[in-house]
Amino acid sequence: MTDPDSPVLSTAPRDPELGFPPPGEVLHRLRTHKGMSLRQVAAECGLSVSFLAALERGETDIALERLGRLAKVFGHDVGSFLGFSRGRATPSVFPREEQHVLDRAPGVVYRVLRSPELGYQVVTGDFDPHSGLAEDLQHEGSDLIVVTRGTLVARYNGVDHVLSAGDCIQWTAGYPHSFRNDSDEPAQMVGILFSSLY
Repeated sequence: MTDPDSPVLSTAPRDPELGFPPPGEVLHRLRTHKGMSLRQVAAECGLSVSFLAALERGETDIALERLGRLAKVFGHDVGSFLGFSRGRATPSVFPREEQHVLDRAPGVVYRVLRSPELGYQVVTGDFDPHSGLAEDLQHEGSDLIVVTRGTLVARYNGVDHVLSAGDCIQWTAGYPHSFRNDSDEPAQMVGILFSSLY
């Protein structure tokens, strides 16, 4: 018996004049990115596992109303699901209590906004007085950091940069970097990570 979650996609030729990607390929890419099984997707959108498996394999098509229900599982509308727009037709709201929280070090708390359709992540970092990251970070992509409160020391490739509220710094994230708050007051930064780190 074939596992319905196996990523067997159709190799059948597709008419490029249609002007949009095969919905099954989009489904496969988004659900594997989120680590979801076909069963989980089916439970959220009300479509059967066998139908979604056939869609991924390119063996069936999907009606617009069903496509809308499927897109909603991944935070998209039909247009953004198929790539016609960068985002949904409605704004995305990220309530503070639903943001992913990371305790990076004693006195350092990160909150992560995940919005896969944008291609970047937004991270807020709160630093208690005299706190900092215990180890250097290194990852793909580049970062843009804005200090929104207090004073932070951004250490990049062995060099300290003192940043006050309103100051920005940008770097290639493949070099070692970290943050610390040497002051007696709390500090906060907002980072835009042009890669998927958290």
